[in-house]
Amino acid sequence: MTSAPCPPIARMAPRAAPTPPAEAPPASPTRADARSARALTSAIARGDQLAFEHFYNEHFELALDTARDLTRRDESFCLDIVQDAMIRAARGMKRFDTHDQLRAWMRRVVYTAALDRLRAERRRLARERARTSKRTPANEPDPTDERIAWVRAQLADLPPDDRSLLLLRVARGGTIAQAARALGMSPGAAHGRIRRALQRLRDAGKDLTP
Repeated sequence: MTSAPCPPIARMAPRAAPTPPAEAPPASPTRADARSARALTSAIARGDQLAFEHFYNEHFELALDTARDLTRRDESFCLDIVQDAMIRAARGMKRFDTHDQLRAWMRRVVYTAALDRLRAERRRLARERARTSKRTPANEPDPTDERIAWVRAQLADLPPDDRSLLLLRVARGGTIAQAARALGMSPGAAHGRIRRALQRLRDAGKDLTP
């Protein structure tokens, strides 16, 4: 199962960090824009879940595009960055007077999340290279067939829309936008449902982890 590729990136050898996104000069806001941006960010800072869902849907594509531009990695890797950035945004939301200020701040959050994710991957690859390779003895059964059967059973228990989103996104290698269009929902909403469905599978599969 593969994800739709993004443009290639340099190998994981030590390299310069991604260049932080340039900040545009703040625009002069209208009264309506200032009120709505201030009200939205203030509500998120207070822990308003509905306000954050609105923010998530409005800024999902911006965050995903920023992650792609910074890392040149595939969609799966970039979605992990978006998830990290959204969690940081929810926990550390500041109050802004304009939506331009909010978007510039969100780009910086995505940049930091991307840098941390790349560093973590470099550390993981270094550990894997240092670890002695382990192979399954020839006389032991291959667990692949058992795992495939388990995944199929878990998928059958998911709600139909969630199952369709997973199949479109993962099994068929479609993008989030393509899966969202197929089911008539926004990319942000589709990503949220896919993320929750995958977490449900991860939680259910903990018992299968050796």
